[in-house]
Amino acid sequence: MATPHDSLFRDTFAQPEHAAPLLRALLPAPLVAAIDWGALRPAPSPQVDEQQNAQQTDLLFATRLHGRPALLYVLCEHKSRPDPWTALQVLAYVVGIWKDLRRQRPRPRALPPVVPVVVSFGRRRWRASTDLAALLDLRGMTPEQRALVLAASPTFAIAPHDFAGRTAAEVRAMGLSVLGLCTVALQQFVAPVGHDDEAAVRAIAEWADVAREVLMAPTGQHAADALSSYLLKVTKLGARRLRIVFDQHLGAPAMKKFESTYDRITRESEAKGEAKGEAKGKAEGERTGAATLLQTLLRRRFGAIPQATMARIASGSRQDLDRWAERVLDAPTLAAVFAD
Repeated sequence: MATPHDSLFRDTFAQPEHAAPLLRALLPAPLVAAIDWGALRPAPSPQVDEQQNAQQTDLLFATRLHGRPALLYVLCEHKSRPDPWTALQVLAYVVGIWKDLRRQRPRPRALPPVVPVVVSFGRRRWRASTDLAALLDLRGMTPEQRALVLAASPTFAIAPHDFAGRTAAEVRAMGLSVLGLCTVALQQFVAPVGHDDEAAVRAIAEWADVAREVLMAPTGQHAADALSSYLLKVTKLGARRLRIVFDQHLGAPAMKKFESTYDRITRESEAKGEAKGEAKGKAEGERTGAATLLQTLLRRRFGAIPQATMARIASGSRQDLDRWAERVLDAPTLAAVFAD
């Protein structure tokens, strides 16, 4: 199942105009020089196996390498700690690509190279195994036996591109597209501190110049939807607090793009309540919508809502609900929201 990290990464880097600068920045120079970047295009997802097909989070691009067909396979890893089984996962996918090509007609006379690119985001540096040999249980073997087993085993290793080891200045210097840079910044510098409101706000402010440029582009409205949706999922900032942060750091022209997104989020929240209260009339529907929005803000800011608080929300008037929703932005505790 795709995570918010996977979805944002795919939404941005499935597009060759954003994928190419990222891949050029990560791959070794001799490969970069040999790849026909003008021919880079998304490749159809291969029929690997049921489990891997269900993921639908990895990216596969077709291109030409020294004039011959080749594939670039991009895997995004965003976990609390690096997965030691990633090398096996990547190998299985590469073999699956080749097997899928062998099922096609006419069958290829030779297999195209598949270049894996593993991108890792998170607070922890990648210290897990990157070599298939490290996954083999060779305990108790003599050096000679170990060497013989390894010689008879498949040789495969990955070289993860670990953003946890890069500073903000280094990321800015990679030559990424503006949307690509914004996507990487949110995944590496904002998401890891999403549990801390103030740290998240500082991180957003640090990258506000990039976000502003993204929102001012012709595709800014789609980007505003994707980026704000991601921020609401990986931080505890609610829609209203996020609007305030954006208003402080993005400026009026860029805010026009975000405001329509904010209005849509608010309308969707209120619409849920209105649908439930339709039988009781418009006034009750609006009150229920305001209650639904308040509950959403409270959960994002303070976590689970106690039953006593839920009861107070249920009995509150529309004016009460609006007053409490305004307090969520600055209240240090849940109790402070409802203080008389």
